[in-house]
Amino acid sequence: MRPYLWVRGRASARVSPATTASPVVAWRRVFGAALLAALLASSARAQNGGTPGQFLNFGVGARAMAMGGAYYGISDDASAAYWNPAGLAQLQRKELTTMQATLFQQTKLTYFSYAHPTKGGSTFALSMTQLQSTGFESVDAVYDPVTGQVTKVTSSGNFNDQQQAMGLSWGKGVTKTVLFGMSVKQITRKLAGSSDNTKSLDIGVLKTMGSSYRLGLGIQNAFSQTTGDTQDKFPVTIKLGNSLRLFKERLTLSADANKVLNGSLEARFGGEYWISRWFAFRFGLLGLPSIQETDFGFGLNFKSLSLDVAQGIHDLGSSTRISATFRFGQSRSDRTTVEVKNFIRQGMAAFKEGNFALAQQKFNQAQDAAPGNKQVATMIQRLGAVMAYVPQATGGEEEQTFIRKGAIAYVDGRDLKVAVNSLRYAFNKAPHDEKLLNLLNMVEKEAGVADITRPLEGPEQFTFIDQKIFDARQSIYDGHYDAAVRRAQDVLDLEPNNVTALQIMGSAFFLMDQKEKAVAIWRRVLELDPNNASVRQFLQSLRP
Repeated sequence: MRPYLWVRGRASARVSPATTASPVVAWRRVFGAALLAALLASSARAQNGGTPGQFLNFGVGARAMAMGGAYYGISDDASAAYWNPAGLAQLQRKELTTMQATLFQQTKLTYFSYAHPTKGGSTFALSMTQLQSTGFESVDAVYDPVTGQVTKVTSSGNFNDQQQAMGLSWGKGVTKTVLFGMSVKQITRKLAGSSDNTKSLDIGVLKTMGSSYRLGLGIQNAFSQTTGDTQDKFPVTIKLGNSLRLFKERLTLSADANKVLNGSLEARFGGEYWISRWFAFRFGLLGLPSIQETDFGFGLNFKSLSLDVAQGIHDLGSSTRISATFRFGQSRSDRTTVEVKNFIRQGMAAFKEGNFALAQQKFNQAQDAAPGNKQVATMIQRLGAVMAYVPQATGGEEEQTFIRKGAIAYVDGRDLKVAVNSLRYAFNKAPHDEKLLNLLNMVEKEAGVADITRPLEGPEQFTFIDQKIFDARQSIYDGHYDAAVRRAQDVLDLEPNNVTALQIMGSAFFLMDQKEKAVAIWRRVLELDPNNASVRQFLQSLRP
């Protein structure tokens, strides 16, 4: 005989044979249908309503819901654990999101998610989604099997319907533009004396295309396994999300499409506009083939707290969602910056000791911490160039000291003149070191030095300083006074008190008719060498 379903308000009881001894058969079953959940599914998800775990498609987070749930291609907060786990990789700080949605008829949807970014670039999240309906009435119905009429209905208490999903999610950037994530969920359902459990796996990808467009693609319930008082199978759903950011990211437009295998297509559309840094207005709708729900809301954003409100309007009335997101702890970018600075500091310390190999190792670690840091990449490239000529420069000798000083200045890149002068002085101490000369010439070319250091010519004792003094004098004889000043300055950069270089520079300025500069330099010569008769006599001859 067909079972009989009796529904009275929030009462729901399926009657079944209780005895065969009486001419009037009593049917009793303390198993209630989750009426409200079914109504929600049929209204807000008319095309796919009634499928197992449908509460996981209701949507969470007031920000996302105010945008019509078109959030798969955005997913940039802790609620990404629900929408697209790949989006978790975008989080910079620890986040806690919680939402309370009052639907109707004693039904509440609760959600929380805690997301924790790690140093390695991964983000893990723990989340819970719970739908709870209370106050269902269980009844006993007695009817006459001959007439099929109910003869008596008595209440036998109340029961609740509770569905809950606990999730562990992970997201990580696999390239500069591609994020990947997964969510493992434990889904439980308790309805009166019935219960079942399901394990499921969601997979998501988020791809950045250009500066303003993002594409999300994933599979919900890519794998599922159910045990308990049901034979229901969770449907596999293909998810596609798009988001476009315009007007310096003040306006975001999004569109999602969800397709249940062997089911219908669901479309969502939404937008968000930040009127100011702290206030945003949002709008959205769920529709296809017709509009099923219209949403709107607003958000308040502070340094470590966001408050969001969404209002949805649908066939059964309206529903309000309120959520809060807390951000705390040091951001991943700040931690990365600190790590990079520490590695660079350690690398520079290794430089000061002349251990270029250790310095290179520390710079490589800095690059691993911040792959996109162009400054670190340049430093590693320059260090490699130094090591190609001079693998190390340890020891307290003057030559090694100036090689270290020059290498540090070159790799740092802020003052190549210091690098050139230090390496020149080192070459002056080791004039026959060809590798050092090659390193010096490389740095000189990069610094744009016109007068490249040449291999020393002349007798063994003719040092770099001697060569520059010779070249400066020769420039005076040739009438190239500006070249004489430059070459004398090269000597003074290494030996500021070199009297001969000062004399030549003074002579060059005098011949260039810059007598005030010449006199000032010659007076400096007399300070260093009071017995310099030739300079003293020349200065006296200039007096009126």
